[in-house]
Amino acid sequence: MNEDEDDESHRRAAGDDGRVEIEASSSTTTRQCAHFVNLKNGIEALPTLRDAVRARFTYVRIQSSLLEAGDAEKMILELDASLLLALALGRACFVWDFGSRDVNPAKGNGNSRALWYGAEFIRYATRKEWFGMESTPVLRGKNVERDFATKLTMLSRGAKRKIRYYRQFIPNDVADVRLLGVYKATTHDDDSAFYRNLLHSEELYAMKKCDDDDDYVVRDEAETIRVIEESGFNIFYSGAEERVWLNQINQSTFNSRESPPI
Repeated sequence: MNEDEDDESHRRAAGDDGRVEIEASSSTTTRQCAHFVNLKNGIEALPTLRDAVRARFTYVRIQSSLLEAGDAEKMILELDASLLLALALGRACFVWDFGSRDVNPAKGNGNSRALWYGAEFIRYATRKEWFGMESTPVLRGKNVERDFATKLTMLSRGAKRKIRYYRQFIPNDVADVRLLGVYKATTHDDDSAFYRNLLHSEELYAMKKCDDDDDYVVRDEAETIRVIEESGFNIFYSGAEERVWLNQINQSTFNSRESPPI
């Protein structure tokens, strides 16, 4: 069976839209949460995940260097299956990272390129490929819908198939992607020894204390966000929800109302 026949067999098994018949609850008030630590700066969040959020997590690697070069293709090919599957199941996926540049003055520094660019493209691509949803991606206050549409169109067959593969697992009542960034500023950028030692400390020693399920707390999305913000972290929802963009929209709306009719 070739790749096109394989795709068609999935569509026949799962319905014309590629979605299987699964019943599940994805209410925003009870949405399950999944946490992902972005390597390597996100390692700095491990103590907070253990002590404050008390949540299970896994690791991902969204490379800022790839995004600096505009290589969305390779970023998609490197995405972890756990993240894509959790998104497809309708979970609120929190990606933790630390940044070293003041790229988001509206909410303070520390929002890494992996989040304000990478998460933005992942959200745009999965919405489009899974739900046919049109959305407005925004990078640092700039509408980049045309650029993202071009990048998505130009993805290789393998990258597109990787995204579309997870469509078969989407429950009937899931109609959108919920991907959030959690970020703070770091002073340890490029300090490999710091991250190595912290990772060893958490994974090889401290995390041994969390083998019991009683050490973890299951929270819905709203409660998780509250705990995260109380711990001093910022939340990145999407570029279209950042103040830089919202201020532009509000000002544009205000100007259009003030302008006399022609």
